[in-house]
Amino acid sequence: MSMPLFCKLCRLSIVALLFFSGATLTVSAASRLQQRMVEIYNETEPAIVRVKAAFRDTSRSDNERAHVTLRVGTGFFYNREGHVIVNASRAYGADRVWIEYKGQAYAAEPLGHDRLTNISVLRVLEPPDTFGFISLDPGVPRPDIGSLVFTVAHSLDFDASPGFGLITGIENRLGVQIFPTHYLRSTISVEVGEGGCPLLDINGRLIGITVASIPEIGSSYALPTDALIRVRDDIVNFGEMIHSWMGFEVGERDGSRDQYPVFLSKIIADTPAYESGLREGDTLIAIDGRKIGGVADVPGAVFFTRSNQNATVRVEREGEVLEFSVRTLPRPQRDPLLLPRGEEEGEIPVGVSPQDMELLVE
Repeated sequence: MSMPLFCKLCRLSIVALLFFSGATLTVSAASRLQQRMVEIYNETEPAIVRVKAAFRDTSRSDNERAHVTLRVGTGFFYNREGHVIVNASRAYGADRVWIEYKGQAYAAEPLGHDRLTNISVLRVLEPPDTFGFISLDPGVPRPDIGSLVFTVAHSLDFDASPGFGLITGIENRLGVQIFPTHYLRSTISVEVGEGGCPLLDINGRLIGITVASIPEIGSSYALPTDALIRVRDDIVNFGEMIHSWMGFEVGERDGSRDQYPVFLSKIIADTPAYESGLREGDTLIAIDGRKIGGVADVPGAVFFTRSNQNATVRVEREGEVLEFSVRTLPRPQRDPLLLPRGEEEGEIPVGVSPQDMELLVE
């Protein structure tokens, strides 16, 4: 039995246990849960679109027949102006991008991309007369592990379909690979055409967008809504996500059981960190209020700072807690990315892959 099928059967077993436990109260609760799932689907489906992007093979000579690769995924409207959020693995570098909504095709143009988080924003040139949208609310709390979550996505050539699962982790790394921020891991298996679908809580609120699959265990990662808003804002304003940089490197004390084991291992000369007064050896406590409990927490804290603005860095030095105001800069191109470059899709960590449907058109 394949892992995705096994995981789906597990989710069906959860519902079966709710319905057939023999307790009248439990059956009533299961009935309410089923009704809520139907409501979430009906509320969300009007905002869901199928995304298609065409990529022409430019390596062929003029007298050879051109090959076009078609990538298909899911996206969703997030405002009344007809802006759509999709995975960058669908739209980045495409010769043409469009959406399909209620059986009709609509031309779209990319406003920008961030390959590190696998997010693109599209503007539909002439949106449908009526459509729904999913609000991006930064105040929605991140779910607890074990919480029920829901998706609505276009699988293959089917209409938008619902799915559900559980949150199984909130993680900032996979093995040795450090993520740009914390990701939500769920039991929802993102199949062909479903990448980029919204992740919703039991109240129907957006808690993230699927950005990568973990095919070995039939699971997926989602970028949380607060991080999605951070990326969206930069793309809309600047055409790309501008990742911040302060000019320090960090290390973690081996075997340390301290609450804050991370220290500044290097301060680069003539950088914001250097000019602010930070010193090598300072114990890193927090960045803009986000506590640092390990090296993997640092990229996520820096992720939410904004370039050319001041960030507060709290450290401990010789037993004294100090705060420094550091004016961040855009991350230099020479600075290494936090995730390795995928073979063709961008910065996706080893063992995690975006789900594309690719068709070769002669």
